[in-house]
Amino acid sequence: MSVETESEQQETRKAKRDLIVAVVGAISVAILGWYGFERMSDVAKKAGIQPKAQTEVAPREPAAGPVVVTPRVSELEAEATETPSPRFERPTPEPEPAIVNERPILPPPAVLRDLARRRIETGDAVTGALLALTALPEDFDTVQDPDILATYRVLYDAYLTRREMAVLRGHFRFVRLAVFSPDGKLAVTASSDKTARLWNVETGAEVAVLEGHDAEVWSAAFSPNGGRVITVSFDNTARVWDVESGETTLILEGHKGEVSAAAFSPDGSRMLTASYDNTARIWDTESGKTIAVLNGHTQLIRSAAFSADGGRVVTASRDSTARIWDTESGKERRILRGHDGAVRLAAFSPDGRRVATASADGTARLWNAESGAVITVLSGHDQYVTAAYFSPDGRRVITAAWGDNAARLWDAETGGAIAVLRGHRGEVYNAAFSADSRRVVTAGGDNTARLWDSETGAKQGVLNGHQNVVYSVVFSPDGNRVLTASADGTARLWDAWDGIAVTRLRGHSGGAVSVDFSADGKQLVTTSKGGVAEYWGVANGIKNPDAKGFEAAPGNSQDSVFAVAISGDGVALLKDRKSGAVLADLTGESTGVREAKISSDNRTVATILLDGNVRLHTVIPSLKELVAHLESVLPRALTRDQRRELTRVANTVR
Repeated sequence: MSVETESEQQETRKAKRDLIVAVVGAISVAILGWYGFERMSDVAKKAGIQPKAQTEVAPREPAAGPVVVTPRVSELEAEATETPSPRFERPTPEPEPAIVNERPILPPPAVLRDLARRRIETGDAVTGALLALTALPEDFDTVQDPDILATYRVLYDAYLTRREMAVLRGHFRFVRLAVFSPDGKLAVTASSDKTARLWNVETGAEVAVLEGHDAEVWSAAFSPNGGRVITVSFDNTARVWDVESGETTLILEGHKGEVSAAAFSPDGSRMLTASYDNTARIWDTESGKTIAVLNGHTQLIRSAAFSADGGRVVTASRDSTARIWDTESGKERRILRGHDGAVRLAAFSPDGRRVATASADGTARLWNAESGAVITVLSGHDQYVTAAYFSPDGRRVITAAWGDNAARLWDAETGGAIAVLRGHRGEVYNAAFSADSRRVVTAGGDNTARLWDSETGAKQGVLNGHQNVVYSVVFSPDGNRVLTASADGTARLWDAWDGIAVTRLRGHSGGAVSVDFSADGKQLVTTSKGGVAEYWGVANGIKNPDAKGFEAAPGNSQDSVFAVAISGDGVALLKDRKSGAVLADLTGESTGVREAKISSDNRTVATILLDGNVRLHTVIPSLKELVAHLESVLPRALTRDQRRELTRVANTVR
């Protein structure tokens, strides 16, 4: 055999060996790869970080308010804790591309309008408005067309129901709580992903990620001057952060159990924490040193709060009691006994004379803060009361509960029932008053928050957009915005006024026979049967006793953009005068409408009800202005998935 032939055979044998090695290697890699994928998937599931498509629906855990805490897994379970997930780097999400000027292939306007109407009916007015705007041609303001007028009606529906201003995305697990800074310019969120985050309220942009805790963050609070934030975690610590830099300035160590609630004293000199180690602690804000340990509860503490003057602290515990403590000495002053179940929350009245408590026994109670005696028992809820708060003016108490899926308004002095706020299709986790005490917002297990009139309990709107339980809810200091936190991993900012079509005149005598607007549309005069005239601010519906008489503007002229048609049974319909299209029903949940006047600037309609009361309805005067308004306030463009769905619909209908 020649050397060349032997060499060729050797090369052949080598090639065969290489091929066999390659095949075996490929099979091994495939097997190991599959095993590795399965193993990583199992680990990911145990850690709670699996991809969204594989994630099970998050358990509905109770909410943690600014100084309120709920059990870790269920209100009815005792001490089981969730296993903390390991630290890992969260990938930066790919930003949604904005809609480009060139319009893609889209369904016909009629199909877009139908899709928009369906989204609005299901509560997603943002997407509905975006779809309806897409259905408009570029020259909509110069062309008269039935399609355009029909789209006008859909856009007006979106205007009346749209509230969402921004979605605060960044957390990748439950958002337990969201609160505003004292000036309303920032918000802080606390999450099970072990972080808190600061947000710009005006833009919805993330300002800072507060990282450092080794377990989920359950509560957070701003200092009175807004310069600091305190966070508490299940890692048994609290941390104080500088708002401007986002850096940790103090680590508060001393609790031997999970820390569940936090608050600053009204003057900012003290901090308060509550823990599952059955104690609360008072800390010096500057040094971070413990001033007092509030020791006396026999089971975990769920909430803790300062009185308005900062001199006392009230705590609520699973041991069925609430306790009042002296801030300086830390000594126990009163034990509030009487509940037959765990006390979830305790809060002082604004004047500090009373305390409200919410309990698992299905009741709330009002107590004399000085003597510790029960003033009244607020009975009516079926089971577990989750919240009980005084209104800022001290006249009302709001309670929320599981079981009956309702919130209730009470007279704070007498304990008398005022109204039952029904509408949530699930547990009501929390509730809050606006700063002027005129409105209430509730957070529900049906993935919504809801707005109510605190005088009458009348419904004022639904904040619909979250994909899971809404844990906490709060008004901004000026009352113009609402902030919600949810188990869907987001917090959301809402316009508290936009879309609220009705403002009732506060303090009206209820006997009006006529109404007239001033020429500039900023004032309203109502006249009673006896000829008594009362003047009101149109923007807020508040009486102005110092106002002088004014020359009434001519109402409902043929030059008006709108007309109001009133049927014999009191149904009032707002119509576009040119097209006759019905834009809104102004009757609402009232006794019916007797008369209506439209302001000369076409922005407000005043209706006199059959019972003599007067309501103001905010309107938008033209399609062009309505489009400009919606384009300026909508929080986002159509998402990639929405555009993909439009393309699918376009291909289906063509």
